[in-house]
Amino acid sequence: MSDSDLVWVDGAVPELPVFPSSHSTDLERLKLMVVRGTISKPKLTYAELKRLSQSNEGLVHDSVRKLLWPRLLRLPHEEPALVEDLDVVHKLIDPEIYQQILKDVARSQSHMPENTPEDLMEKFQTELAQSICWVLSRHPELNYYQGYNDVAATVILVMGLQSGLHVLERISLTFFERFMEKTMEKVNQELFFIFALLDREHPKLLQHLENVELFPHFALAEYTTWYAHKYSENRKLLHRLFDYFLGSPPLIPLYLSTVIVAHRDREIFDTTPDMGHTHKVLSTLPEDLPFEKLLFSATKLYELFPPESIDNDVIEFDMRRKRSEQEWKTKAEEIRLDRERILKLRVATTHSKNPYRFKSYKTITVVTILALGLYAFLKSSSGLN
Repeated sequence: MSDSDLVWVDGAVPELPVFPSSHSTDLERLKLMVVRGTISKPKLTYAELKRLSQSNEGLVHDSVRKLLWPRLLRLPHEEPALVEDLDVVHKLIDPEIYQQILKDVARSQSHMPENTPEDLMEKFQTELAQSICWVLSRHPELNYYQGYNDVAATVILVMGLQSGLHVLERISLTFFERFMEKTMEKVNQELFFIFALLDREHPKLLQHLENVELFPHFALAEYTTWYAHKYSENRKLLHRLFDYFLGSPPLIPLYLSTVIVAHRDREIFDTTPDMGHTHKVLSTLPEDLPFEKLLFSATKLYELFPPESIDNDVIEFDMRRKRSEQEWKTKAEEIRLDRERILKLRVATTHSKNPYRFKSYKTITVVTILALGLYAFLKSSSGLN
């Protein structure tokens, strides 16, 4: 499939939703006009649709997203058949996995407003668990991971349950498949795109991070959830980020992480230069990041350094990580063996003292008994005389 393919089958533009304008800013109303004009074109291409979702303000409203997210994912135009028996779909997956899903779903309340009635919250959590179980039951090769629940919550809140099932499934297969492998080894390597890009964009900052022996794993949650965990309470921002990611290549979140790190360089340089403090800063994102500017920068960075142009550097950074981890393991093993030797030496020393003490006590006892016996004998002998 090509980006030059047409979005609408036979040029038949669907009936467009009523785009809400109340509570919208002037910029959002202007963007909605652009959205309407763009998607009403019979010969709309996927390239145009992607640019629309990437551009400033994204798709603006959830009513637009509900129409266009399935198109960005190239799902069939036909309304999907109603999925039934969702109340028992959890029986098709491993019970332990299901219990973990329930625990994570219970922690997904931040996606809903604070004043959400209890019955609506229960409905949301039930549908969230069902959507996750449905995808996993259809694709046994996919492994659940913590954070996937935040992705599913974002999809369900925009699309609703029935349509959301298919959108979540396609997102999982198109963008999240490598996150759902048995191990995160591939993801651990991909995170080093951040370092390879910083090496070109901000080498001084990269040197600082390497000096404190920090790996780019501070960005793991951002990468594997599309910021859905961090910004669960900021639904407007989060849905806009999903617009951007759905219209972009799969590795674009790493480019966004890179420009965010570079944007915060002063803050990082001013932090106590050690691994713990630096990791804490980088894994805690500010609420006031200029995201529209950062998204634009991430796109430009991708165009300047596409993944294939820095693949070798990424591999080299990852090899350094593995060597460092092996050195840490070797050092830790040496420390463990030293402790075991010291412990054995102490035990041996303690054991060697006990026989000496036992023998000493035994000798004293024997000598005492003999002395008393001799004294009694001599006394007795004296009495006879």
